[in-house]
Amino acid sequence: MNHLFPYIERTLLHPGVTLNEQYEALDEVTQLGLVGMTVAPFWVKKFRRELGDTHPAILSTVIGYPFGYQRTEAKQTELEWALRDGASEIEVVLNTSALFSPTSVWLKIELAKLVALVHAQEKFFTVILESSLLDPNQLRAMIKLATDTGADFIKNSTGARLTGPRLATDFSLEEALAFRQLVPQMVGVKIVVDEASQEQMETLVSAGVERLSLGKPIA
Repeated sequence: MNHLFPYIERTLLHPGVTLNEQYEALDEVTQLGLVGMTVAPFWVKKFRRELGDTHPAILSTVIGYPFGYQRTEAKQTELEWALRDGASEIEVVLNTSALFSPTSVWLKIELAKLVALVHAQEKFFTVILESSLLDPNQLRAMIKLATDTGADFIKNSTGARLTGPRLATDFSLEEALAFRQLVPQMVGVKIVVDEASQEQMETLVSAGVERLSLGKPIA
């Protein structure tokens, strides 16, 4: 699957992630030429030191993970520290709880503020949608919201193994392809592919998906 390596970003966000696990992922990124790795904010400074300032791999982190319902001020502080620590890309979890309430107007204000901070540092900004929570109209509306506020990428899921009557955690190629179709072509798409086969990942890349977020080792 060498041809897929330039599209794969290793994500290391589960609550039990160890330092050794992250070093093994770093070896994969370096030796296989993966696009990058995504770590928790706590680990950004360390892995920026490990990668150095000239390594081509992207070092990404998540803000408001995994539910997105922190105050905007808390997300802003976390984001500023992540940039200061050396993150080259920021992923922000949409506040789905606000979407389901009368305060949904705040979502656009929050994203616009955070996008401006990231773009001021000439870094990339990703909005993470927990798309399995959203009905088709809500999904379209949130994709439009993320696009209108200037997101560089939109991601279909946090990848967290969440439970609940409205959450599905199994990979669906059909849903992933539909997600790519809903997102405007000028915006990049990230798809969580932990349960996907190599053939399914190849189909996603052929359909124009720019990033494959993989939470498990390749080998």
